[in-house]
Amino acid sequence: MYNIKQINLEMHVFPILLVLIAIIQIGRSADCKKEIKCQISRVFGMRAADCSNRVFRSFPQCLRADIEVIDLAMNRIRRLRYSDLKRYRHLKALYLQDNLLSTIAADTFDGLDDLTGLDLSGAVTIKIPENIFHLPSLQTLYLSNQLFTNIVEAIEKTKPITSPLAHLDLSYSELERLPNMGVLPTLLKYNVSGNNLTELRVEHFSGLCGLNYLINQNINLSLSNPCDCWSVNNWLKNKVTDFTPFDCQLKENLCESVPFNISDIVTHQDCRIKLKEISTRTFMRKVLLPAAIAFIIILVCVVCYCRRRRRLNKPPQYRIPAEEESVNSFPLKKFENS
Repeated sequence: MYNIKQINLEMHVFPILLVLIAIIQIGRSADCKKEIKCQISRVFGMRAADCSNRVFRSFPQCLRADIEVIDLAMNRIRRLRYSDLKRYRHLKALYLQDNLLSTIAADTFDGLDDLTGLDLSGAVTIKIPENIFHLPSLQTLYLSNQLFTNIVEAIEKTKPITSPLAHLDLSYSELERLPNMGVLPTLLKYNVSGNNLTELRVEHFSGLCGLNYLINQNINLSLSNPCDCWSVNNWLKNKVTDFTPFDCQLKENLCESVPFNISDIVTHQDCRIKLKEISTRTFMRKVLLPAAIAFIIILVCVVCYCRRRRRLNKPPQYRIPAEEESVNSFPLKKFENS
């Protein structure tokens, strides 16, 4: 039971809380008036904010919470934290290329389950958060033109990659070797152009069984074993991948014919099995499930139609009133008794 003193205390505290909330709202409104404005539009039916090339020094906080696309290219943002993005839980595409990014907190992208595209190209020097490769909807990731980053280490440390990556761009990032991504059957397009590789092996591609396009222009090779280059070329040719053959430092006839490594073959087979599972699930979700729902709807409509027709075609039934029924039945009962 509340006593009178407690009730009086609550009656005094409640107005104070309202005043504090109002002060916070006023302060936020004042900050939003000072914030640089973005152009709001719709892109492919999604609500988008074009904030590019507007000299932002921090992530904008006054956009609508339901914004789905934010373009912050060519600004002066230096760091990203979870608090910068927690307001935008419906974000599907984020473009941050050509900023001055030097710090990205490990939990920055936590909770962005709808994010399908992310562009972090052109950062000054950043440590790539490993959880990027576990975002449940991420399909396109640009990490090109990175200097002094941990791209290879982050990818290899986070294996197996669970994001459904279909397009990965690691071009012109001064990589000395490509990451071993393990089994990643969803990857269709892979850009590794403009890197100076001192190591190139089949294991860098054996788990990419769904790869259709390998973009590898302007690659400089300085391999300790130039024959590895020919092994990679032969592997990619056998897997029907659209690519430009690597410019090996040695003629192929000078390399001993060595069969592909058993571990690479096993990895590729595992990838094919996983790709088949993904294809089956996709077929079930996109074809069979809608077909089953449509069949059930049609079946219900047919049953309802048939029942209605049966009800309309049924001849009317007339019931004899109770009084008439008792009068008509009396002689019969009497006759039976006699």
